[in-house]
Amino acid sequence: MEPIDLKTAREMVARYKQTRKAVIDKHHEVNDTESTWLPIDKLKEFINNLPPEATGVRIHFGVHDADHKDAPHQTSVAIVGTVAGKGVDQHIDAIQSDDVASLAVSGLAALKSSKDCPPTCQS
Repeated sequence: MEPIDLKTAREMVARYKQTRKAVIDKHHEVNDTESTWLPIDKLKEFINNLPPEATGVRIHFGVHDADHKDAPHQTSVAIVGTVAGKGVDQHIDAIQSDDVASLAVSGLAALKSSKDCPPTCQS
C-alpha cells in the first residue's frame, strides 16, 4: 500500500463519479453511493480484535437490499479480515472461502460501512 497525493485522489474520485457511478445511477435508477464513513473507534476495535493469524483486511463492495432503511439498492462495503492462502502473497477471507468461515467467530467477521453518502452526507 502506498500513499497518493491529494490531487491524484481527487482525480480518481471524479473519474469514478463520471464513469461507474453515472452508469449505476442511470441503469439502476438510484443516486448511488459515492463514499462511506467509518467511525475510527469501531475501525480500531475491529482491527484490534483480528486473530493473530490475520494478514490484513479486504474491502468487498456490495449492494444493500430493497428493504434497507437508509440506502436501498445502494452500493456499500463489507470489511473482512484475511488469513494467508496457499499461494505466494495470497490472502483469503470468510466471504471468499468456507475454509476460513470458522475463523469469523474469532475476529474475521465482516464490518459493515456506517454512513453511506448519499444519503447521509452531512454527518
